[in-house]
Amino acid sequence: MNLVANKIALVTGACNGIGKAVVEELVSKGLKVVGLANDINKLKNFADELKSKPGKLYPLQCDLSLPNEIEGALEWIEKNLGGVDILINNAGINLDWSSINGGIQELKKTLDINVLGIACITKGVLQLMKNKGIDNGCIVNVNDICGLKWLPLASDRPISPAYACSKSALSALTECLRLELAQNESNIKVISICPGLVEVENNQQWLKENPRVTLKPKDVADFIIYSLQTPENVLVKDLIITPIREI
Repeated sequence: MNLVANKIALVTGACNGIGKAVVEELVSKGLKVVGLANDINKLKNFADELKSKPGKLYPLQCDLSLPNEIEGALEWIEKNLGGVDILINNAGINLDWSSINGGIQELKKTLDINVLGIACITKGVLQLMKNKGIDNGCIVNVNDICGLKWLPLASDRPISPAYACSKSALSALTECLRLELAQNESNIKVISICPGLVEVENNQQWLKENPRVTLKPKDVADFIIYSLQTPENVLVKDLIITPIREI
């Protein structure tokens, strides 16, 4: 895919961490980017910071655990921009939860955002692509290396069982979507990016107490951009990125 100015991208979790880094790269390349986040004021400030770039960030409030907010965001996109060429499913939460002692609400919220929210927004974007006749779009799911393994608690970083379950489910969801699109002879690419430990806002205190070599959000964003720019006949299915020496 050529990342040219007439492409429209949708990025969830757009004002923090990997999502923020991806948005900055895409806007710098001249794309129109719709950014979704819970903190609309922070997202609007980010949009102001990017005003000198060739592209543009459109900030939208959206809680991925609320289907009506997802539907509202998709309606806004269709009305104002027409459709979406690229979807970056980046938003996710890692709540502290125990399989033995944890409350059901923490597990439900994790699955609502990390799995159901992704499924809901992906379905909506696919419909927008169909409406606009886009058959060469890209869907990127930002997963985690723990979504490919069955020993998440042995990992030397803070991963809750709820988060590990959600990322394993996302791996299955990604593969099922890829298979369905192939069976329908669609050229829409489904890409899974699986990073290891990334230094983001919500783990900085832990990293101070437990120093580790980490990935920076831009490291992951660079590989997402790379995966989007492969030739039309090439699909990067699963890309694993970890800090050196990560166990």
